Amino acid sequence: MDIHFRKLEVSDRTDDFDCGNASLNEYLRRYAAKNQRRMFGVTYVAVGCQEEDCRVVGYFTLANTSIPRQGLPEELLKGLPKYQGLPAFLLGRLAVDSRYHGKGIGELLISRCFEYCLVLSKCSGARYLIADVKPAAVTWYERYNFRIISGSQNPDSTKMFVDLQVVRSAIDHKVASAAALPH
Repeated sequence: MDIHFRKLEVSDRTDDFDCGNASLNEYLRRYAAKNQRRMFGVTYVAVGCQEEDCRVVGYFTLANTSIPRQGLPEELLKGLPKYQGLPAFLLGRLAVDSRYHGKGIGELLISRCFEYCLVLSKCSGARYLIADVKPAAVTWYERYNFRIISGSQNPDSTKMFVDLQVVRSAIDHKVASAAALPH
């Protein structure tokens, strides 16, 4: 299966997308394109194609937000402006169709999300990426250096963040390491 990424298009087949979470399914089917038109968020899709059959196998939505200073660890605040809210991107949704769980689609989506955020941060300052994470997914996000925003937990979700400067450094290190390998 070939997978490519792009912005959600109205013509995309989303009616059979099922990630196992009714609210994430409904968001993609009913609200993602509408929110995109109204400039409340942009949804990016992973489209998988086998011969002529193409379908959405995963997606994520990005929007702008801010992260409250009081939720960040003190060591991260050193040297930052004293703004009450620090500019950030919001990872509003991320989901993978259940038929494609365990095939690395989630990792591809979060990697692409990081890439887009780094590019966008050059046009509109944003230092962090935050997400409202379901309790069962906290450890998955921690694998990608997301940290819990203190005081943000509730029974339905936990606010988490990742410093995009750390993401950029990790990508730069990975690129430099790959370049150092013998060809």
